[in-house]
Amino acid sequence: MNMKRSLTTLCLLLAALSATFAQKKTEPVVTEHGYLFTNHTNREGDRAKPSDWATVHVVTWLGDSIMASTYEMGGPRQIPIPQGDAMPKRVPPFYDAVMMMTKGDSATIQQEIDSLLRPHVPEALKGEKYLRFEIVLIDIQTAEEHDKALLKERAMMDARLAEVEKQTQQMAEDFKKGKLKDKLKETASGLKYVVHDQGSGPQIKKGDDVRVHYYGCLADGKKFDDSFTRNEALPFTAGEGQMIRGFDEGVLLLRHGAKATLFLPYRLAYGEEGAGDVIPPKSDLIFYIEIL
Repeated sequence: MNMKRSLTTLCLLLAALSATFAQKKTEPVVTEHGYLFTNHTNREGDRAKPSDWATVHVVTWLGDSIMASTYEMGGPRQIPIPQGDAMPKRVPPFYDAVMMMTKGDSATIQQEIDSLLRPHVPEALKGEKYLRFEIVLIDIQTAEEHDKALLKERAMMDARLAEVEKQTQQMAEDFKKGKLKDKLKETASGLKYVVHDQGSGPQIKKGDDVRVHYYGCLADGKKFDDSFTRNEALPFTAGEGQMIRGFDEGVLLLRHGAKATLFLPYRLAYGEEGAGDVIPPKSDLIFYIEIL
């Protein structure tokens, strides 16, 4: 487990659970499906119902090790509360937890590591008996409220995509005509880039977890992929080779919150072979990126 990321998650989790220490200690209870549950805050308010949607932050622990964290994986998750035939045979701990919480509550729920989970436990942690989930319930929406929010968000993202597409295609045309020379910066590798917004966050370093919205096109402006259509920023670890070389290098030049356009020569992209039917051999690429 990345120690730096673990410490970051710990700090965020402690901040989210700060109200816990002002509360009277609550004894754990066994839930309907056999999980050990403790509500640390016991706030007043309406609880979730089947067909609702819960927005949660979750940190998953195995012993003293963080196995997963929404704080480090792109933000809170929206979880549908199943009903009737949609209820899985093996009810997950999140369901029991959320049904016993209200908006703003912080809770812990533990799941015994049974024969189905045991094979997936790392060798160094084979002695652990429970998975522990630290949950913060941020919001509860009805199905209708959730659908309306999605439609509004989709409309906003479509409008943003149209803006980004127009800007990036104009950048591609200006680059081809040599109109960007006064704005372009170039690295020793041959990567060229234009920074549109410096961003106010810290400089990105190798090993940082980042989320990036992007619009990618060929040198002629023809789009091959983007994250705006999916309304889902791309999460990856900077500088660890998870992305093509020029994209990885470009991100490391920027700060969190920055916006930039990267111009990748083909040797920093998909090389002489290209990528299937989408990116021809020896294709220079252009990426507009927003680092969240």
